[in-house]
Amino acid sequence: MVPVDRDLGWLSQGAWTSFKSCPKLLRTLRSRAHRVINLSRSTTAIVAGLSPQAQRHKAMRHMLLQRHPQIRQFAGPDYRTAFAVPVLLAIHWGIAWSVSQTNVLAVFLVALLLGQVVIHSAAALVHETAHRLIFSKRLPKLLFDLHLELILGSFGRQLTYQHEHISSHHPHIGDYERDYEHEDICGFMARRKYRSDYPGRQRFVTMMILILHALPLGFLLADRVVPIFYRSAVGQAAKDADRHIGATKPGRSERLMFISVSLLANAILFLLFGFWGWLYHNWSLSLFLGKCGISNLGQSLSEHDGDNLVNPTKSTYGWINRILFNTGYHNEHHTCPNVPWHRLPALKRIAPDLFNSENTKSYVQLWWEHVRYDFGPTRRNPLMSRDNAHRCPSES
Repeated sequence: MVPVDRDLGWLSQGAWTSFKSCPKLLRTLRSRAHRVINLSRSTTAIVAGLSPQAQRHKAMRHMLLQRHPQIRQFAGPDYRTAFAVPVLLAIHWGIAWSVSQTNVLAVFLVALLLGQVVIHSAAALVHETAHRLIFSKRLPKLLFDLHLELILGSFGRQLTYQHEHISSHHPHIGDYERDYEHEDICGFMARRKYRSDYPGRQRFVTMMILILHALPLGFLLADRVVPIFYRSAVGQAAKDADRHIGATKPGRSERLMFISVSLLANAILFLLFGFWGWLYHNWSLSLFLGKCGISNLGQSLSEHDGDNLVNPTKSTYGWINRILFNTGYHNEHHTCPNVPWHRLPALKRIAPDLFNSENTKSYVQLWWEHVRYDFGPTRRNPLMSRDNAHRCPSES
């Protein structure tokens, strides 16, 4: 859907003047825009509150449009992407069938090496649909998202991601207070203090955390246990109670709908492929969402430095984009978020001088460096070099 907001540059001034002269069409556009804002709080609705890094991407977009006005035709949804869902579902459930007569070790290895990659590919489609680049209207989008839930079985976590990605990350990129992708500063400070005080012990703790995340649904347990451990070990808060990202949230009825589909997907997996097939799916999802999510965490580490105002976003080019729907073209995406995945490479070809911020490390390498440095910061921000005693008070 081409945004109505003129500040985003997708509608020319002449076109806007034409719209104003047609009251019925203008009312229709306003009605659709209002519906989109209520559902996802798109970046067009909160453009006035853009962070400096988001403003940098906006300036890049205007520069791109001035130099290459033909890219306006790239914007808009493409329903053909929806055909990827049955393919991914067949692959995922096919793998579940293949491990249904094996053992726990085989299930773990397949989930680690294959399953989480399939989940990552489906998650790339969640990213695409969050921006309404597959279907722009509510009902087709909802049906598509529910079919994705058959693959993911996320119990509504994809809804949370969509809301946070659109209303928190894109408009507030690089702003710790509002960008949910920045790690909790108190958690980071507590881990850094423990690593400084007990460097030898921290290596052991890192290994234990990694093992915990490798367990089925271990990331859920780790999210509760690890902050408690660091809080008691260093005597200071490990969670920033003052931070409120202000992201929109899905409604209760919508969340229940997705939870129901997840329950259905889990029931089908168990009935068709038994315990091992069911375990494969949930282990794959768990690995993907936790510290063992090699491709997912590696990609996240590759995208933003966190404090770079000139080049806030980096792109990763290469074969990995073929299975992750070009999510590696992240600089291009943040600059032109209304362009679907299969047209992002064209932006790079058209304006290589503009899109020249590249990550040259593999996702595996970035993930390993993150682990080797005891889960170093995923994003840099100014608070890391300040005294945060007021935010992370001592509990001793």
